[in-house]
Amino acid sequence: LSDILLPTFDPTFDFPEVSDAELLTKIQQQTFKYFWDFGHPASGLSRERNTSGDLVTSGGSGFGVMAILVGIERGFITRQEGVDRLETIISFLLNDADRFHGAFSHWLNGNTGDVIPFSSNDDGGDLVETAFMIQGLLTVRQYLDPVDPQEESMIADINTLWEAVEWDWYTQEGQNVLYWHWSPNFGWEKNHKIQGWNEALIVYVLAASS
Repeated sequence: LSDILLPTFDPTFDFPEVSDAELLTKIQQQTFKYFWDFGHPASGLSRERNTSGDLVTSGGSGFGVMAILVGIERGFITRQEGVDRLETIISFLLNDADRFHGAFSHWLNGNTGDVIPFSSNDDGGDLVETAFMIQGLLTVRQYLDPVDPQEESMIADINTLWEAVEWDWYTQEGQNVLYWHWSPNFGWEKNHKIQGWNEALIVYVLAASS
């Protein structure tokens, strides 16, 4: 009876054993591959989901550009492959993407750069998603080599994007707080203050240093 009720322990592994370093590399590579493999073909920006078609996300793309740096450093792609993709992204953000007092919308069309409303009355600037994008771009800026002509031009474009964000506009006429959303169609209708200890703190760090 005990042989029937008590499970036996099989010490063999179901999968090949790997070291901690190999596991970390695999996790990084698979995370990187989402941003690389599912990057939009026209803009290079990150899709909200792997099934999102032309819908791309500004904040998610901020994480995506940093993942590309990891991909270069870990040898998943060459530096030139990474730089070329980053150039595509930066150029699209500068020349095609809708901006609202310098801020990007949460969702964009990856072909046209037109805003795609994230929710009802949310068809304008999203300061938190913009902060994620800008922080990623600033990381890229520091990684690039100003001696290289291609990379020097990208650094200048990142500075243009970064300096164009009107953080003070998002104080809603000079209040001592930043607001999450502004729309040319709905104004401050969302009326959502950015506050609390959460992911949005990066907004205040960037705004204070702008």
